[in-house]
Amino acid sequence: MSNSSVIWQKLNLSQACGLLAAFFILLTGVTVGLLTYQHQLQQGEHNGREHIRLQLQRLALTLAPSILNEDRVSLNLTLNEWQLDASVPAVRILNNDQQVVAETGRMSRARDIMTQAITQDDLAVGMLQASIDLSAVSAAARRYLAISLFVSSLLALLGAWLAYYLCERVLRFIRELSTRLQRWQHGDQLTLTEPLIPDFRALYQVLEQMSAAEQQRRSLEQALDQFISNEPLHDPADKFRYHNCALLYIEIQELEILQSRLSANELSQLLNQYHYLLSQAAKLYNGKLDRFQGDGIVMLFGLPSSDSQDALHSLYAAILFLGLVDHLREHDSRLLPLEFRIAAHFGPVLLAPIHDGQNIQGNLIGDTIHWASQLAQNGEERRLLASQAIIDQIGNHNDIHWQDGPAISDLSGNEQLSYWLNQLPEKNQSLIARQIKHITAMTEQA
Repeated sequence: MSNSSVIWQKLNLSQACGLLAAFFILLTGVTVGLLTYQHQLQQGEHNGREHIRLQLQRLALTLAPSILNEDRVSLNLTLNEWQLDASVPAVRILNNDQQVVAETGRMSRARDIMTQAITQDDLAVGMLQASIDLSAVSAAARRYLAISLFVSSLLALLGAWLAYYLCERVLRFIRELSTRLQRWQHGDQLTLTEPLIPDFRALYQVLEQMSAAEQQRRSLEQALDQFISNEPLHDPADKFRYHNCALLYIEIQELEILQSRLSANELSQLLNQYHYLLSQAAKLYNGKLDRFQGDGIVMLFGLPSSDSQDALHSLYAAILFLGLVDHLREHDSRLLPLEFRIAAHFGPVLLAPIHDGQNIQGNLIGDTIHWASQLAQNGEERRLLASQAIIDQIGNHNDIHWQDGPAISDLSGNEQLSYWLNQLPEKNQSLIARQIKHITAMTEQA
């Protein structure tokens, strides 16, 4: 790897932009300075020569009578009294025989020589030779070049600082965004400072909306995680296996609308109140709140060990929960009412062991969960819709009254029967009523 590549890798973007800006400004300044220097030098030399030529022409007109008369004294006096520029350090007069008849200064071979014919009535009577020194013009051009290079260096420094400052303004938001996103990824709330650069404000607004939505989602997820049982559903010694169980699928209505209307804390507090009721119903009838899937909560009966009363317990738990919700809605006007659709089903569930770091949980897989969700979607608020499978599991209970429900197509497109639960046995209904009073009394005391 070359040394230049190593140097560029050690610089950040702001420093690299500053150096590039300084380089291009300096390159432009040097190029313009050299071109101007060359033009000024050529123009100065040309003007200097023309000026000297005019002086020699006027001097030749003055010297013409004296050279015709071969008056050397007049020639020397005229040369001595003639005001010549510093660019003409020496002048001499030659006659037609190329003999020097007068001179001033000292001619140098190293210098440029300019000649001018001396004429009288269009006849050549002699010649002027002048030694030319245009070093002043070169010095002036060099001074201009030095000034231009100095100014270019100052502009390069100013441009480097300005490019560095502007890049830092841009990168400050990017660096802050990168750091905040990393923290956000690990669970922190995304808080950003509004950028001063207008081009980043649209990005800032989008990120603010994403942050609010993500915070809402995390708060909702945290609230819904309370509906999940921490007790292992799966024997660590087992691998994949099916287990027949009864389950309730409790679907929360208009959850997305609630998310848009309520803040994360308000939604969490609201779900906490209903979670308490649901957990009490599950606790009394050996159910387990397993997980939150979609807009619904799954309550399982018969895991990890099954019981012949699991199907009946699912019905009792559903009626108890609906009774608690009705009581809470009637006696707490401050509570925002939620509507639930509840479906009961029985069938095989595949328990796939997964590790959560402390114990082995069971991941529910199978059509049973899907079919329970389909039943709940076709249900009604405050009513329990049961599948034919769970009614078959309950067996001969003539004291439980059912009503025909909607015919629902399964995954194969076949219509399956469903039934509304109208009434439980009187003794069970009385027991549930007492349980409602007990649980609500405990809630009011708390």
